[in-house]
Amino acid sequence: MRSRVVARSFVVALAWLALLPGVGRAQSAIVGVVKDASGAVIPGATVEVASPQLIEKVRSVVTDDRGSYQIRDLRPGVYSVTFTLTGFSTIKRDGIELPTDFTSTVNAEMRVGALEETVTVSGASPVVDVQSAAKGQVLTRDLLDAIPTGRTAQSYGQLVTGVTNAQPDVGGAHAMNQVGMLLHGNAGQETTVMLDGIQLNGMCGNGSTQAYTNTQSYEEMVFQTTSAGADVSAGGVRQNMVPRQGGNDMHGSINAYGSRHTWQAASITPDLIARGLTKGDSLDGLYDLEGGVGGKIVRDKLWWFAAAREISANSAVADAFNPDGSQAVQDQHVDNASIRLTSQITPRNRFTAYIDRVNKYIGHDMLAGYDPVKASRVWEPSKLYQQLQAKWTSPISSRMLIEAGYGEYRAQRHTTYQPGVEPPYGSAEWLAAAFHQDTSLGTVTNAAPGGNYYLIPVRKFFSSSVSYVSGSHTMKFGAQDTWGFLEQGTTLNAALGQIYQNGVPASAAIYNTPERDRFTMNAQWGLYAQDAWTMKRVTLNYGLRWEYFHSSIAAESATAGRFVPDRTFGPEDMPIWKTLSPRLGVVYDLSGNAKTALKFSINKYQLSVTNGVAAALNPMRLQSATVTWRDLNGNDIVDAAPGCTFSTPGCEVNFAQLPRNFGLITPGCSTIATAGSIPCGTAQVDPNVRRPYEVMYNLGVQHELLPRVSVTANWVRTNFYALALTQNVLQSFADYTPATIANPINGSPITIYNVNAAKQSSVLNFNTTDPHGSRWNNAIELAFNARLPHGASLFGGTATDRTTLVQCDGFTNPNQLLYCDQTQNGIPWNTQFKMAGSVPLVYGLQLGASYTTYKYTYSNTIAGTTSTAGTVWLITPTTRYPANCAGACTPGAIVDPGMTVASLSVPLIPTGTEFSDRVKQLDLTVRKSVPLGKVRLEPGISLFNALNNHAAYAVRSMNYLTSSYLQPSIVLQPRLLRLEMQVKW
Repeated sequence: MRSRVVARSFVVALAWLALLPGVGRAQSAIVGVVKDASGAVIPGATVEVASPQLIEKVRSVVTDDRGSYQIRDLRPGVYSVTFTLTGFSTIKRDGIELPTDFTSTVNAEMRVGALEETVTVSGASPVVDVQSAAKGQVLTRDLLDAIPTGRTAQSYGQLVTGVTNAQPDVGGAHAMNQVGMLLHGNAGQETTVMLDGIQLNGMCGNGSTQAYTNTQSYEEMVFQTTSAGADVSAGGVRQNMVPRQGGNDMHGSINAYGSRHTWQAASITPDLIARGLTKGDSLDGLYDLEGGVGGKIVRDKLWWFAAAREISANSAVADAFNPDGSQAVQDQHVDNASIRLTSQITPRNRFTAYIDRVNKYIGHDMLAGYDPVKASRVWEPSKLYQQLQAKWTSPISSRMLIEAGYGEYRAQRHTTYQPGVEPPYGSAEWLAAAFHQDTSLGTVTNAAPGGNYYLIPVRKFFSSSVSYVSGSHTMKFGAQDTWGFLEQGTTLNAALGQIYQNGVPASAAIYNTPERDRFTMNAQWGLYAQDAWTMKRVTLNYGLRWEYFHSSIAAESATAGRFVPDRTFGPEDMPIWKTLSPRLGVVYDLSGNAKTALKFSINKYQLSVTNGVAAALNPMRLQSATVTWRDLNGNDIVDAAPGCTFSTPGCEVNFAQLPRNFGLITPGCSTIATAGSIPCGTAQVDPNVRRPYEVMYNLGVQHELLPRVSVTANWVRTNFYALALTQNVLQSFADYTPATIANPINGSPITIYNVNAAKQSSVLNFNTTDPHGSRWNNAIELAFNARLPHGASLFGGTATDRTTLVQCDGFTNPNQLLYCDQTQNGIPWNTQFKMAGSVPLVYGLQLGASYTTYKYTYSNTIAGTTSTAGTVWLITPTTRYPANCAGACTPGAIVDPGMTVASLSVPLIPTGTEFSDRVKQLDLTVRKSVPLGKVRLEPGISLFNALNNHAAYAVRSMNYLTSSYLQPSIVLQPRLLRLEMQVKW
């Protein structure tokens, strides 16, 4: 079946390409105008670019009737440009440094003379792109090696102005886990990861997952932060990894680093102790061994490059302790091996093939407050974790380029309980083995909350494009498709979790396990056209992208569980989305000498989707519901059977609070809310639901301040539209009764609402589009890039931004209205500053350094969740006011006597107004180059977090009046010494 889809996709793509009048822009380009001494343009001049990076060594074009030339699809590297024409002296320009995704303007003035006479023109490489409105940061191979980092694709993103990683990395401490990049109000799922121009995002989390990569495999990494073209869908970070491909001579490098626990500063400070922390985060051991080597199979025809890596970062987890009192360690390692073949059998056809196999293992996955013996999880060695790619590139003429490629990303994994924690299903031991979560103490004990979980995500990509350069136009048309599936399943001890407050049973989280669900992304086609039209000093970048998204729920079945019967469902198609996204950018070369560019763009992007729609609707998905629990017999086990009467012997949970259709699938039901449809479980979707999208405005200026030094200023405004809205259509405001309670912080009155007892189990969540909600981000960014003489390179800048949400309409639960208008909540601006680079010193020494400072919005990390909600007061029907309560309250009295639900989180402080400690991370490295013939040794020593900043950027709980409230749970790794060795040949 899929083979027929692939075949049809290929036919459609070829037909699309065949209809194009001309097209393209690839990785990088050298462009310019050739004139004579009088200033008149010279048509017919031959322009050649040469570089070892080109497998064909030299590429040439002829200037048009306007004296213009364009040479595109150039790999990053150092180029020479030669201009020749009969009757004129040959002009040669050496040392043009061309980064990825950059258009370098190289003009020439030719004088009358003998052809044999060559005039070499000196000058710094251009640093201002006067043809593209995009803003990006290029990290060359030298910078990737010189700047102290954790040497992962995500840790390099930590250096880019405007980008905030979901977690900071200190010396590789977080190299074991994927870390999303946040930008302009976009979450990590909006990051587009590309390998050699073909997308490589995963299937999970709407595409937020990324591959574990060996950075030795890459020549450059490019992080584009504004004005991405029509060849991508999402508006977050566009990360393009440019691969190394080998060459006629064998070259390679090996990098190794390591550190020990005794080489790290103390993980605790008096301030952290005063805030409730006993032990902070640290490293129990750290090492990384990676290498890459490439050469020729057939000279000038077939090259190879292979790489391998093993990395381990055993982390001592903050406030997680073994039975003997020692700090618990999360033991983990990742290793991978890859190979790439690059073939140019004919001058007009280049083929590449690449595969990277990954293996990941974690022995004890946990957070602060977890019992490492029972509540941590085991990540078994990966069953099948790989990325692969094949690509064909054909510059069929000096004006036309055709590209087509295929990519695939698999990340199969299985997480389990620790040995001995999963008793036989249905046994007395199994019933007693539920996970225990104390929301007051911030602890998880007895079992891992994630249960026994398997995941099989597979995502595939097809990409094709044709580019054409014609006079003042640079056009590109393309067709893309991505498809795949995600299958997952969970079994959970006792099919529930036991929730406590200060050790007292409070509620039970009921689950529909065992569950197994499968989602299919049938197709996500993208057809696009874009053009860069240069008219004297103005370049217009305009394009249009059409997308078609089709997903479905596969045929599924699951056996009966403790609280659910046998279930079958599917297949069923989800609503199909067809969208148009226009792109427009204007660049003005202010002085006409490519020194200053004014840039403006307005672009529409679609928010990333893979499994998001189906995951929220699939009645077979993992679901839970919270009900009141009273341990009547004192055995600390939830004793209950569905349908029993609460508070009678053997019935300790209130099943009346459980949604009536929880875990039930009626034959013939549908997740699509059409007229007369029978709902499945607790959710349906509006058949007219729209795909969320954003419109990004960018106004900026880029200026060459000095030779090889550029500065940039940008204002970016991002508006988000078609926000998702969920309504419980079986309830309305009329089903809620207001109650006034006293805010325990300041005594001010807060109105909360109790649902009618007869309505609390009536749940049918209707997923639709909010017609009135709005969300936006404003950002102001200042940045600089300096490629200085003698190999020095510096970059950095500052960014200040704020995201605001107003969503106050359409809810059926009035409790959702508190703080719904964030324009009234006083959300502050958040500022970051970053600077990084490397500088050669005397005696073969080189200094690399980076400094980053920023804040996070506080998040709650209990039980493996992350939430950006502000401070809340978690109350239950038995919660009482403290003895020193303020305002209109009675000390010791029940807070809400009319409460009918098991628990309610009452917002006390608006979301987005509470920030973490400021991270201030200074990393330094010193290396010495020791040449030994053709081999160069570079021993080094690095000091990470040199300022020994102990910023707490996550907390155990945001639950007020609990011992875990604002108690630090993740702290920046303390000062770390790391020894390194690089070997290059």
